[in-house]
Amino acid sequence: MINISKVSKNYITDHGRIDVYNDFSEVINDGEFIVLTGESGSGKTTLLKMLLKEEEPDLGSIYVDGENLKGIKRRNIPFYRRKIGVVFQDYRLIQELSVYDNLLTAILATGGAATGAEKKIVDVLTMLGIDSLHKRLPKEMSGGQQQKVCLARAMINNPRYLLVDEPTGNLDPASSAEILRLLSVIHDHGVTVIMATHDMSALSIKNKRQISLDKNITGGGKLYVS
Repeated sequence: MINISKVSKNYITDHGRIDVYNDFSEVINDGEFIVLTGESGSGKTTLLKMLLKEEEPDLGSIYVDGENLKGIKRRNIPFYRRKIGVVFQDYRLIQELSVYDNLLTAILATGGAATGAEKKIVDVLTMLGIDSLHKRLPKEMSGGQQQKVCLARAMINNPRYLLVDEPTGNLDPASSAEILRLLSVIHDHGVTVIMATHDMSALSIKNKRQISLDKNITGGGKLYVS
C-alpha cells in the first residue's frame, strides 16, 4: 500500500515558484491499476519521482508498505528500489547490447546473480510475447518493440510496483494499444501499476482507477502556479 499524506512540492524556476502539489493526499491499495492524468506541469512525473525517491516532498509524508520514505538512508535506497520497476519516457536501453544482455545487465545492476538469470529473462520475454527478439540490438527494433523490452526490463526482478511514465507518447496507435494491453497483463499478475499518461485511451483499461492531477478537478492534486 502507498499512503501519500498532505504532500506539498514546489520548484523554483526563472519565472518564479511553481507549486506543483499543495496538501495532496491519496491512498493506492495493493493490486490497483492507477492512471495519472493531468495537463503538462500538473505533477505526474514528479509523483513518480517521489515514489522512486528521486525527489523529496517539501512537506508531508509518503509511506510505501508502511515505511516512511523520508526515513530511508541514502545507502539503503537501492534496496528499497528493488521492489519497484520503472518504465521511463525515453527507452534508456544500452544501444550496443542485445535485448538479452540489456536484461542481464539490469539483473546484475540490482544485485542479482548470473545464475538463474537466463530463466528469468526467458520467462519475462515470453510473458510479453517478445522472446524472438532476444538477440536484437535496440537499433534493429521499432519503437513499440523497444518499449516492450523496457517493460521486460522493469519486470525482470518481479517488482511489487510498476511506475510507468508516458509509455505511449512516441508510439503509433497500434503500438500504443499493444503496450496498454501488456500493462494489463502485468497487472493481472498481481503488480500494482501506476501510469502517468496524456493518452486518454488508457482510460479504457479495465479495473483501472483514474487520479486526475488537473488543477480544475477538485479532489485530485491541487495545483497553484505562480
